[in-house]
Formats: sequence, C-alpha cells, structure tokens
Amino acid sequence: MASSDVLFEILSRADLETMSKCRLVSRECNALTYTPSFMRSHCERTNTLCGQILYVSSPSGAFWRFKSIDNPGSGVRSRSIDFNFLCASSVRILAVVHIGMFCCQVRPPSGGIRYLVCKPTTCQWRIIPAPRSLDSSPLSLYFMTVLKSKPLKFKILRLQPRSFCNFNCEIFDSDVWSWKQLDDLNLPDSQSLQDYRHAKIVCGRLYWITLIQDEYGILIFDQDKENWEMNQVPDPCKNRLLYEVKLSVYGGKLAIMGKRRDIETMEVWVMRYNHGVKCWNKLQTIFNPENLMQPDFSNAADTFLTWECCIYDRQKFCNFHYRNVSGSKFLYDRSVYFLQTDYEPIPGIRWAIQNQRFLNK
Repeated sequence: MASSDVLFEILSRADLETMSKCRLVSRECNALTYTPSFMRSHCERTNTLCGQILYVSSPSGAFWRFKSIDNPGSGVRSRSIDFNFLCASSVRILAVVHIGMFCCQVRPPSGGIRYLVCKPTTCQWRIIPAPRSLDSSPLSLYFMTVLKSKPLKFKILRLQPRSFCNFNCEIFDSDVWSWKQLDDLNLPDSQSLQDYRHAKIVCGRLYWITLIQDEYGILIFDQDKENWEMNQVPDPCKNRLLYEVKLSVYGGKLAIMGKRRDIETMEVWVMRYNHGVKCWNKLQTIFNPENLMQPDFSNAADTFLTWECCIYDRQKFCNFHYRNVSGSKFLYDRSVYFLQTDYEPIPGIRWAIQNQRFLNK
C-alpha cells in the first residue's frame, strides 16, 4: 500500500466517482478521503463543491444557508448553492442527497405548487408527480436516496404521520417516474421513533432511533428492497436512563453517538461488517464533549472526527433557540445536509433554461 502522502496526492486529484470507488479499497483510503484537509484540497484541485446546507423552518418562515468546507477562492465557479435557475417565487427543500441532488416543493410565479428534483450546480431539474396521498400538512417527511448513478436511479420515501406509531408510506421510483403506495408503518404501542423527522442515510438505507420503554433500538428502511427491519444499538448504550443516543455518519458508515447522562463523556460507535454480520465497534470516548459544540455554524471540523460528525454533533446536542419579538422561545426545526458534488451534468435531467415555461405553467 502506498504511503498516505502519495494516496493524498493521487486521490485529491481524482473525480468524485473514482474517489468513491477508492473508498472501498481499504480503510486507510476511506478514512483519508473523509478528513477535512483532504476535502479542501480535493475541492481546489478538481473544482468540486463540498460543505453543508443548514435548512431551518420556523413559524416566521424558512431559510437555508450553505457553508463550503473550503475558501471561496477565485475560481471560475463560485462555491455556493442557489435555486435562482428555477425562477420560482419560493423553494422548500424536502430532501437532499449528498451528491448534490435535491427534492423540492416550489411555487411558480403563476401560482400553484410543483414538485421536482434538481441539481443546482448544473442548473438541471425535472418535474415529478405530486404524491398520491397529498395533503397540506407540514409534518409530511421526504427522504431521497440515489441507488445508482449511471444510469441514474433514485427513490423518495414520503412518511405522513397519523400518530406517534402509525405512518402512511409512499415511495417514488425514478425507473417508472411515479409514486406507489406502501403498507402503513405500524409500530407497537410500546414503541416510538425518537425523532422521525431526521433519518440517517447510508448505502441506500434509512435509519431511525426507536424507543421501547427505556431501551433504544434502530428502525431501518431499505429503499431498494422497500422493506422494514429492526436492529440493536450497542449494548452499553441501550439504557435511556444512562445515555442520550443519536445517529450519525462516520466515514460513510452508520455511527452511534452515546452521551452519558451522569458524566461528561460521549462514546462513538461505528457499524461494521464482520464476515457479513453487522457489529458495533467502539471508535473512541470523547471527554467534555460540550467543548466541541459551536453554535456559530463555523468550520470546526478539524477538532472532531469527521466533517459530517462535527456538523451532526452541533445540530443534535446544541440547543439553538430563536427569540421572537414577544420574547418567547421555540426550537427551530432544522436539518443539516452534507454535500460533496460536482459540476457534471446528469444525463436525462432536463435543463431549466430550456424549460422555464414548463415550470411556470
């Protein structure tokens, strides 16, 4: 195996597709490509875009902000994300895939509502049908996964909560370009989702933390197979009375962050496969984790495990509040999305500049 310096020089000049394949070669390659220093060099040398989108909705409205991992620089393309190419009066982000694809709900100037998928870095978009069980409830949730890049194949899961343990499920399949009704998700009365609004997506699967009485578990939805299954959190983190447990992504793998309630420590566990069997490996224990939390949305990735984990940590464990004119407080509904995308057009997606009238009809 080449030295880490040689790997750094080679992989930091590779396109995203090649780099993604190299991540599967070894743990060394995988770990290297997720370090902030590598991501910054890769952005500069390949003119790709890497960073995170913070999307916030509140009673006073919604806004989003993109933070690039590297400096803006003076390149031909600006290090930013915008939706001006859609020529819409408003854009609501429903779901994001880390390769830079978005599922959005837009309001054209002519009125009405449209649903579409788009890639802002290439100004590409395409209208998708409205969900069958469409309602105006802001509680409906959308989760998108790209299952294949060439040719493009993606699915969008829509969950509409009817109660704490019952969800209407509908899925959009790009192969047939339509929605399909799935069986409802019915959890036992004793079981609930800790935070159904946010799921972690790893290798085409969606993950949520569940709570059964005083024990944590994991609910999994396989987008490709379109089925549900259950899994366990690491044994030491099961007890809700001792731990506060959150999901994260570390090096492209599912991770558990277990914060002790009695002492200032946080354990990080990563799911790996041992001879085809899923198992949890304890990565490290972090002491005084509060010192890592910075609510200013600045770039502090070097002080934590990976860019994704750092952002997730600040998103989930920090208490961001908004104070309105009357002085009362309410918690933001916020989502943080990690992006690592390029400026290569996706075949088969319509160019917005050629279809603006279609969107505004």
